[in-house]
Amino acid sequence: MREGDGGAAGRPVRVVILAAQSGPLEQAARRVVLKAGVELVLVLRAGDPRHFGERAQALRDARPDVVVVPLADKGGAEELVLLAEPLRFGCAAQSPAPHVLLATGDDGAIARATPLLAPFDVELVPDVRGDSGRIRAVTRLREMRADEGGRLRDEVLEELAARLAAERSTAILLVDVVGSSTSLVHADPAGGLLAAHVRPLGTGAAADRVVARAGLDRVRRWIPWAVDQPTLLEQVFNRARWPGAVPTDSGSLAVEIALAHEAIGHAVSDALAAGIGPQLRAVPLVVLTGRLAELAPAQASLVAVDALELPAPASIAREQEGSVVPLASFVPVAPTRRGTVRFAWSGAPREERVERDALYALPLEGDVDVSGAGVTASHLVAGPVGAIVDGRVRPLSLPLRDAERVPLVARWYASLDAVPRDPPPVAQEATPA
Repeated sequence: MREGDGGAAGRPVRVVILAAQSGPLEQAARRVVLKAGVELVLVLRAGDPRHFGERAQALRDARPDVVVVPLADKGGAEELVLLAEPLRFGCAAQSPAPHVLLATGDDGAIARATPLLAPFDVELVPDVRGDSGRIRAVTRLREMRADEGGRLRDEVLEELAARLAAERSTAILLVDVVGSSTSLVHADPAGGLLAAHVRPLGTGAAADRVVARAGLDRVRRWIPWAVDQPTLLEQVFNRARWPGAVPTDSGSLAVEIALAHEAIGHAVSDALAAGIGPQLRAVPLVVLTGRLAELAPAQASLVAVDALELPAPASIAREQEGSVVPLASFVPVAPTRRGTVRFAWSGAPREERVERDALYALPLEGDVDVSGAGVTASHLVAGPVGAIVDGRVRPLSLPLRDAERVPLVARWYASLDAVPRDPPPVAQEATPA
């Protein structure tokens, strides 16, 4: 599903979480924000070490459209005193004033928190740790984002993931990267759904936000040749300035791939902070959509392998006109000095001795069964890239110095024949005389 083919980005909504009670309650609020596809600009906790004026300034600088206040009980409402006063001092003069979602099912918390949150407009929703509260809060935030008469891309992606999981009778992870957003959607055949829609974070209009969040060096580390910071910064801001532009040379294509790496990595990080990261990635099938589906198969597969850091074997595919097209099978091997992986393909068994830090692809296509010491026995489907065997230590660690980093990254790209090359020119319509 390409950008613009299904659903709209919607209006931007900036959200602050006042976490009077952290732990599971804060994680539940983060899950709501991720599923709603709004921008989380600040999480302020009762134990924040900053003094009153600094808290108020942080809230003023955040300029939230919505403030989510999750509370478990009256005790949490007492802690809210430390956050409500800075909110009032920092945002009461904001125009328009932020809307407050008070998420709790405790009558004592409601009675204590409501006057604390005056003079803001307070809307009550159930406790977000339960399904009813989570659904209500997500629906409310999406209503604020939705343009009149339009559907959000997030909703379209979730429907697509649920349909593919039901059709294939397996859990899937849908990974979508477009110009202004990055989405991870986990769906299972029973109808379960977990989603992280992170915006603004993407490879086009939000490319500069990837750099602002990750840092220029973390984007640069994925490019398989040396590039100076001013050149890279210019290329990134050109992408933000002309978000619909298609890369026409290997340099701009490499930058787009690097941005996709970091966008997915930070979406995974946000999911981990919300307590759903391990569940998202524990799937036998990863389906790539958006800009990832338009990359060369080897490039798309390498981005998925490196950015997601999948813990177990999985098939990697892309979505094409509503269908799943296989790209590769991925087999992570426990990073011992030497491991053994057994493949069964077309009835012919094959055994591979895998060295530590090895990365390569076997020319296998179709149904593949894998097993071995340190490898979860799995049935996979390989595509044109083949079966990717990965013995690298996770999480991936890249040297800071170009002299050490560039040969290493270039070797990873070359091992899958994924080195960015000049793409074919985009056909232009003839201009009438």
